[in-house]
Amino acid sequence: MNFSLRLNKSLKGTRRWLSAALAFVLVMTSMTGVVNAAEDTVNGIEFNYDSTDYNSSTSSLETFVEDDQVNLTVFASISGSSSKKEVTADATWKSSNTALVKVEKGILTGVGKGTATISATYKGYTISIKASSDYVYDSVTLMQNGITAPATTDIEIGQNLVFTLNGLKANQEPKNVTSDAVWTTSNAAIATVDEGAITLLGVGAVTITAKLKGKSDSITVNVTSPYKSITIDSGNSGNLVELDIGYDDKVLTASVAPKTGGTLPVTNEAKWVSANEKVASVKKGVITAVSAGKTTITVSYKGVSTSIDVVVRTAFQSIKLSPEKEYHLLLQDAPLQVKADVLDNKNNSDDVTDKADWTSSNVVVATVTAGKIFPKSVGTTKITANYKGVSRSIEITVYPSITELTVETETIDGYTEISENLPKVMATTFDGTKVDVSKIVVWTSADEKVATIKDGQWTAKTLGKSVLTAALQGYKTNVTLVVHMKPLKLIAGVKDLSIILGKETPFPSVTVVNEDGEEEDISSRVKWKSSSEDIVLKEKSMKGLDVASITLTATYLTKSVTVRVKIEEEIVKLVVDPISLDLYPGRSKSVKVTGYYKSGKQVSLGSKMNWESGNPNIATVSSTTVKGVAVGTTKITGSYQGKTVIVPVVISPKLKSLVLSSKSVQLSPGGIYSAKLQANFTTGNPADVTDNAVWTSSKASVATVVNGKIIAVSKGSASIKATYAGKSVTIRVSVK
Repeated sequence: MNFSLRLNKSLKGTRRWLSAALAFVLVMTSMTGVVNAAEDTVNGIEFNYDSTDYNSSTSSLETFVEDDQVNLTVFASISGSSSKKEVTADATWKSSNTALVKVEKGILTGVGKGTATISATYKGYTISIKASSDYVYDSVTLMQNGITAPATTDIEIGQNLVFTLNGLKANQEPKNVTSDAVWTTSNAAIATVDEGAITLLGVGAVTITAKLKGKSDSITVNVTSPYKSITIDSGNSGNLVELDIGYDDKVLTASVAPKTGGTLPVTNEAKWVSANEKVASVKKGVITAVSAGKTTITVSYKGVSTSIDVVVRTAFQSIKLSPEKEYHLLLQDAPLQVKADVLDNKNNSDDVTDKADWTSSNVVVATVTAGKIFPKSVGTTKITANYKGVSRSIEITVYPSITELTVETETIDGYTEISENLPKVMATTFDGTKVDVSKIVVWTSADEKVATIKDGQWTAKTLGKSVLTAALQGYKTNVTLVVHMKPLKLIAGVKDLSIILGKETPFPSVTVVNEDGEEEDISSRVKWKSSSEDIVLKEKSMKGLDVASITLTATYLTKSVTVRVKIEEEIVKLVVDPISLDLYPGRSKSVKVTGYYKSGKQVSLGSKMNWESGNPNIATVSSTTVKGVAVGTTKITGSYQGKTVIVPVVISPKLKSLVLSSKSVQLSPGGIYSAKLQANFTTGNPADVTDNAVWTSSKASVATVVNGKIIAVSKGSASIKATYAGKSVTIRVSVK
């Protein structure tokens, strides 16, 4: 291959745009048939390439490893068209040897030295062309001081070391390609390289490599130090340097021992490094404490290094601010003086207000000088005092001027010895904005025998009332504290409640049982809370938003009671079964109630009804069960969604036995016998039921009977039967 061709490759760029322009014209000419491309009939395909990429002497396209790529284009001849269609991207490309030349969508890349056949296939047609690949240079060689560099070299840190790189091609003069090559080091901690210039940093063996156009050359550099060791002089500190934050820095010096003997100071020339700059920093041997902790200081110089441990402590245990927590100021208030005290490690305290470093996290809101805080604008800031490694902060809130005070509630309920937070107080500002000023108002109690105020809480002392007053900037607002008997238990009027979706329903009634045993209706004083967002709670009523089962909780003072609420469609009709009940004392029966929704759906409601008995001494009701207690009549009433059903209940005594006045009787025709029937009940109260029984004769031709009166008709025998409450007895009648 002619090497001069490679040197003249720059001429290719001048002509390639002409080839690209010709290809563009060919493509644009063929655009007419693009719409019907799917029906095109291909007659053949051919290559198109830049003539400068083709070597006629070798009859091949020329590529070079890691150099310019060669573009190969494929055009297809279309039946019935004089123009040609470019199909480079659609063709299938193949190289006979990808270790030498690679091809991808017509782009040829040289990989190694040799020749390969490149082929393109499109719609059954295949064409091929030979492509050769070569290296731009046969070899590259590292040079040192004008001669070929050795395979290895020894050098001490501090000496200069520079290499150049020559590119060699047969029958050509060597070319300096130093700036074109890629230079690398095997260990940047020992040596770095920049276009052949070596910087020696550490001791050890390192390989320097120069690479260009697929060729490379390397040299191993053995770096040594001219010094045997380096030492740190820490004065009286020994092997451990100890510092206190905020106190004097510690000065270290360093010296090296040359291999030729003696020592040399290198404090300023050496490299000083702290393993943790957040604990201690170091510069030219001067150590500055930053924060409490432990770190290591390392000094190194031309291949030798050593280290020393450093401990940083605070000279103080803690710092205390007075006031020590959040503080609230009005914009027009005088500056607030905050005091700072520290406690040292010997348990001695000291006022450092004037010595501490004071900062404000938001100087727009407030500034601070020597602990004196100046309110500047409405907002919140954090004031911090730092003193030699210890710090403490307080939060300052600055409030605007106000025009009115309001409290969130007018009345508070409590009982003796209970303490609770004072209610929220809102202030109205000049522009009408509402601001929470609960933390800066001053509270007083009109009757401290009833209630006292301390640390943001009221404490009830005895039964009665006291007016609590909040004051700020000359404005006041009041709330009345009522101290009641201590509550023992809350009782809701119902345990389960059904409400109609979308319809407002009053809250259930709530009664409190106080410690003196008295009951009181507190429905208007309880606070209701819901377990779900499917219901809206208003002042005196609630409204369901979606079908759901939720729990409502009523709270009064420290007690609470829950009510299960079902939000559902409206029930338009209730049907009860049975419509009346007959029971014996001690016996029970179930009541079934069916509800009908507007949609026509049915639901069983027996156990969900709110049942009440008209007279629990006669009959009781629980869930779906009615139980007889004593003889009498009453009714049970059930309600659901405001609709009511009533079931009459009759409790009758249970019949134990029937007894006739005689078991047999003899009569003559026309004779009369008046039988008596006695009923014995489980209640122990017998009754004459002669007139209430049903009397029958087995043979009316012998004897008849009406209400126990037996009349003999003719000779013979008959059985007279009396029936009452499901029981029967008979009397034998003989007529002679």
